[in-house]
Parts: sequence; C-alpha cells; structure tokens
Amino acid sequence: MNRLTTCAAAAAVALGSLSIAAPTHAAPAKAQTYTVTAKANLSEAVAKEDVVKVRGRVTPKAAGEKVVLQQRVGNKKKWTVTGNAKVKRNGTYLLTDKPSTPGPREYRVLKPGSRGIAKGFSKPVEVQVYRWEKLVSRTAGPRVNLDSTGVLIGAEYFGQSLATSVAGTPSSVEYTLGRKCTEMRATYALTDSSATGSSGAINVTGDGKVLASHALSVGTVVADEVLDLTDVFRLKLDLTTSETPAAVAAVATPEVLCTR
Repeated sequence: MNRLTTCAAAAAVALGSLSIAAPTHAAPAKAQTYTVTAKANLSEAVAKEDVVKVRGRVTPKAAGEKVVLQQRVGNKKKWTVTGNAKVKRNGTYLLTDKPSTPGPREYRVLKPGSRGIAKGFSKPVEVQVYRWEKLVSRTAGPRVNLDSTGVLIGAEYFGQSLATSVAGTPSSVEYTLGRKCTEMRATYALTDSSATGSSGAINVTGDGKVLASHALSVGTVVADEVLDLTDVFRLKLDLTTSETPAAVAAVATPEVLCTR
C-alpha cells in the first residue's frame, strides 16, 4: 500500500514539474511608427506673393529620407501632394509652398514607412490664404451714376476703374464683402477729362463707418491708398463732382484682398 502511495506521489510531482516547465508565449511587440511635428511660418498668406514654410522634426531621425507635404483647401476631404524634401541629419526638415488660390487650407507632413517603421503624419496646420482681386469684377449692389471703365490720370492709364458719368450728380456704388476681405487699395483723382478749376470728393465707408474721405481737384492724386477692411460686411463708395466747371472723379483700379 505504501509503495502505491509513493508511486502516485512521484507521478504527481513529475506532472507538476512538467506544468511549471511549459513555455509561455509573450505578446508581439507593437510596431514602431514615425513621429512627425510641423509648424508653419504664417497663419495668413497672400496668394502668388507669400511663401508658406513648413518646418518640423521626424523621430526616429531618418536622415536623408523623404518627407511629403500634403494640403487640402476649404471643405475638401482629399489631401493633395504639393511637395517633398529630405530629412536632415538632425531629423529636421523644411517644406515650402506658394499658394495661388484663396481660401482656408490645411497642411500636413507625411513620413513614409521605412526600415520596418510605419509611416507617420503630423497634425494639420491651418493657413488662411487671401488674394488681391479687382473690385469691379465683384458683383455690385446698388450703383448710381458710376461706370466701370478705364481712365486717364496724369496721362497714365488705369484699367478696370470706376468713374462718374454725369458731372454735378452724386454717384455711388455698394459691394457686399461679407467680412471676407481685409484690405482695399486704390488711387483717387479727377480724370484728365475734367475741366480746369473743377473739383470733387470721394468718401469710402464700411458698414456706415468712414474709412477714407478726400477732396479732389485737377492735379491732386491720392495714389495707392490702402484701407483696412477687417470685419466689413458692406463697402460703399460715394463720389461728388462740380457741374461747372465739369469734373469726372475716379476710383482708379481698386482692388480688395479677400479669401473665399
């Protein structure tokens, strides 16, 4: 009986040893992913004038490998590739873009996967892009005694301008900007067709607030004046001219800096 008990105990110990010695399987290691940071030099840019510079760092460094600049404009969901560059020895990079169209946009940077490391994206960087456009190309609201035409001022031609059509009659035009424009630039003067001794005046208002006011006479030119249109919803231009001697007042080649 004791012998049987002894044999059973020995078998139990052997089974226990086998159980303890059974190999265990560790969970697979998580794949490494590139970490990418990005920062733009501008939060607002002018189309066809400013260069947006996107800088950042890739971790691990991936020196000599490629990073890709992507962007999307407005409400578009698709990202478009617009440039690439090589990662420097210290893991940093520089990407550039010169936007040609207005509107809000986002930039992000992709580091493609390599050397067993998965691809990584930076967080999106937002940039608002504006563009200079001819004011007379925009849809006008109420317009009185004012023509869209070319004018001569000091023997210099200004295309796409606004000029009074009947001397001595008040003239005006309104444009809805919708708070999407930040600046306006224009030249104000009497045209070369105005009689000697004639006079006039120009007033520019934004939502009823006076932005500029100038008295005009032959030979007086207010050249390339820039006005702040920040948060202006409705822009209005009022011009007056003398009837005798007859004058023609002009807002020469007005442009507004707007986004979509």
